[in-house]
Amino acid sequence: MTLIIATLTEHYVALVSDRRTTWSDRGKITRQEDTDTKTFNLYGQFLMGFTGLARIDGWRIERWAIEIFRGVTADQYFNVLIREISATFDRLNISGKQAYAFLAVGYASLEPGGRVQPLCITISNSLDENGIFSYAALKHEFQMHVEALGNRRQLIRSVGHPMRDATSRALAHRIRVVTKGDAYNPALSVGPLVMALRDTARVSNNTVGKAALFASLPRSTVPSLGVTAGEFDYRRMAASLFIPEDARGVSDGTVYMPAIINPQMTVTGIRIRPGIHPPRLDEQEGFLRPGENWPKR
Repeated sequence: MTLIIATLTEHYVALVSDRRTTWSDRGKITRQEDTDTKTFNLYGQFLMGFTGLARIDGWRIERWAIEIFRGVTADQYFNVLIREISATFDRLNISGKQAYAFLAVGYASLEPGGRVQPLCITISNSLDENGIFSYAALKHEFQMHVEALGNRRQLIRSVGHPMRDATSRALAHRIRVVTKGDAYNPALSVGPLVMALRDTARVSNNTVGKAALFASLPRSTVPSLGVTAGEFDYRRMAASLFIPEDARGVSDGTVYMPAIINPQMTVTGIRIRPGIHPPRLDEQEGFLRPGENWPKR
């Protein structure tokens, strides 16, 4: 079990994922590692994360995805994804037995030549009647739910371990505040998203990790066929930051590329170098300052 949280706005999308992989034997946890890349940059148009099965035929999911998308055009990647994950679950005889989901946020048109707009796309075998991920809605078939931002200021969706209602409300409030304050700056969403992930991790029986991979994609850069490393402007560049479990602020983070999939490049996830200090982020809500402790809940 893991957690992917995404926010969708008119001017940027952002996504945070943990990196925990859990191995079990007959229902008993035998090993846990915070080693997996659960975030993709798809063709410079979408950020996508996944929750559920961590290996397919011994391959990490990002490697499996690179193979199934090889030679696929951008307008077909979600159709290919739902077809291939359905076929894989049938072949492994786990259809209807394990909940699984991909969550993607980005910018595209719903029809050829149509208006490009902010979209949230969920592909899962555990969607309720409203298209929301729920373990209680486990089915044999995978479905795709497409949701446009419409007239809303922001949209927040998650897949994986459920967030508590209090955490969801706090996250929605914080995203609303930072979006109203600076609608073009995805960096301001780092703190609220990571705080929600860590709040959930503390009540997840260790199935959600506190180490987080944050990725953002400004609408003005779409399509962005790479991810910027080093000092960058979140407003104008696709960016990614790995925030370790013991990090108290983004100054403790490490630039880390998510899996990148596009016709010019495929990357499964690369650490760049430690000690990155993105501008104007140290004081944002959601991170601890030296000497502070997380509030008890």
